[in-house]
Amino acid sequence: MALFEEIAGILREVVGPCGGCPPEITPNATLEGDLRFDSLDLTAASAALARRFGPAVDLAGHVRGLGLDEIIGFTVGQVVEYVADRSTVSA
Repeated sequence: MALFEEIAGILREVVGPCGGCPPEITPNATLEGDLRFDSLDLTAASAALARRFGPAVDLAGHVRGLGLDEIIGFTVGQVVEYVADRSTVSA
């Protein structure tokens, strides 16, 4: 399974169905705007990603280090890049 699809599946599980259908997750979808992530969603996604890809993948910690504009514009593609750079487990 491609890394993007696996991460998109994890994110889809975190956000759950919206109006009966899962949100469309593309590399350009923003967590905050398009997927409507809040801090609880980010924490849940971070935990799920760490379980799957290893403890070096700390998405919540990474996002904490970003500026406000970077957080608002943080995309699924950037999540994939971050995981690929930090993962200790093969996808």
